[in-house]
Amino acid sequence: MATLTTFTDSSVRYDVADGVATIVVDRPDVLNRISPDVLRQLHDAFRQAIADDRVRGIVLGGQGKAFIVGADIDHYLRCVESRELWRIVRFTEAVHSLLDTIDRSPKRVVARLGGAALGGGFEFSLACDYLVASPAASFGFPETGLGIYPGFGGTQRASRIVGAALTKWLMFTGKTLSAAEALALGVVHQVVPNDQLESTCRAIAQGGPCPNRDQQRTPELAAMERFFATHRVDDLHAGTADCGGDAALARAMKAVAPKSLVALRLVERLIDQGSRTSLEEGLRLEVDCVIEGFSTEDAYRGLTFRAKRGLGQPVFAGR
Repeated sequence: MATLTTFTDSSVRYDVADGVATIVVDRPDVLNRISPDVLRQLHDAFRQAIADDRVRGIVLGGQGKAFIVGADIDHYLRCVESRELWRIVRFTEAVHSLLDTIDRSPKRVVARLGGAALGGGFEFSLACDYLVASPAASFGFPETGLGIYPGFGGTQRASRIVGAALTKWLMFTGKTLSAAEALALGVVHQVVPNDQLESTCRAIAQGGPCPNRDQQRTPELAAMERFFATHRVDDLHAGTADCGGDAALARAMKAVAPKSLVALRLVERLIDQGSRTSLEEGLRLEVDCVIEGFSTEDAYRGLTFRAKRGLGQPVFAGR
């Protein structure tokens, strides 16, 4: 088996074998968070894989317990404290450029999800053609609990896969989905035992069959969708939305309460506006909101809390 390794001593591993390029974020000590340097390496890897005539498909994965858990919080915090929000704008634009490259790739891109795909990691996976998970995988958008918003395409790609209301449910509550829940919701295409994850992803990347997404519309899921479709985020945050005595809906509403209201309102606006426009225009809306989203007191409180590894949840000011 011929293998060509092109990156060494870096945070991204790249190799080609049997027509499949495997790209792995290799920062297990920080759960494969994406920094500007890692982003550059990923973009180089994808450009090389797409241009390589030997490559028929691409597998994207993460080393260790996580797939990718989002952007480098310390980078964000440094930019906020130095009042250089333009750096976050530039970083966000670069991430969008990479995810557009993945989304438009003429070669299949398969997300190999063996662990947590949170925040930006969830968004990276949604740009791939196929999502294959092991039972250990998990998915979530925790951003509103940090005073910020999912800015790497999440508000737009997720709503086009599971619908606007269920995307609001995920982003307003910060709920973490298990692999089984993500499969039922129609987020992932397939869940396989961990010892079959690598071979399944490679087979799909080589052109093999893959099941379509199939959302299982349980009564509980349908009720959650109706609830988040018919109530504004201010009422959910205040706890005044009518749950009709449904305990699951009451728990979901309670999960919204500790989140940043300014971040929640921004997410609501992005999803609502994005639903009335094209994906390309919706993605542009996310980039255009970076200054607004990261200049709030809530964003600073949330990022500082996470950087200091605070216990519990940050207390937001609502501004």
